[in-house]
Amino acid sequence: MNTDWMMPDEIFSWLEENLELGAAILEFGSGHGSIRLAESFELVSIEHNPEWLGLAESKYVYAEIEENVVSSKYNQQGWYKPKPIIDLVNNMQISVFIIDGPPGDIGRHGVLSIIEELPKSAIFIIDDVHRDQEFDLLQKLLQWHGGKSVINSSVYTSGKERKWAVLLPQQEVTNS
Repeated sequence: MNTDWMMPDEIFSWLEENLELGAAILEFGSGHGSIRLAESFELVSIEHNPEWLGLAESKYVYAEIEENVVSSKYNQQGWYKPKPIIDLVNNMQISVFIIDGPPGDIGRHGVLSIIEELPKSAIFIIDDVHRDQEFDLLQKLLQWHGGKSVINSSVYTSGKERKWAVLLPQQEVTNS
């Protein structure tokens, strides 16, 4: 199985080393990595592709991709239908948001359309920041969030470098 599209092992290791067992994670995009996340954390998976629903021991939320003003502004196809996501965010104490979906060919900037609904006290992990669109998204999230980002390197099985970022809340930056 080709796992180049899956989050790198270093993200899982970072989460396992820095979060309490059972902490709530909301991931945008689901896949084989969700299985590993669900073993240690309370996982909620936002997914637009019915094929990936139910793959892991996660709470799945099916959210179709729809046109989105923010996505259009960045020449992207759309983003998840926001209402089910906003409802979750308002009813859960989410420690980490993982932005690894929808796929890059659809676009991820749509998360900015619900930015004011997201807690600045959370950690955000943005995968694929070696790509221009995801790096731009990281910069916009950092500007809103006010915390500190750390860009990490990993390597695809093909040997090509990939990057992912951790956006830490302001209080964690102050306390570290």
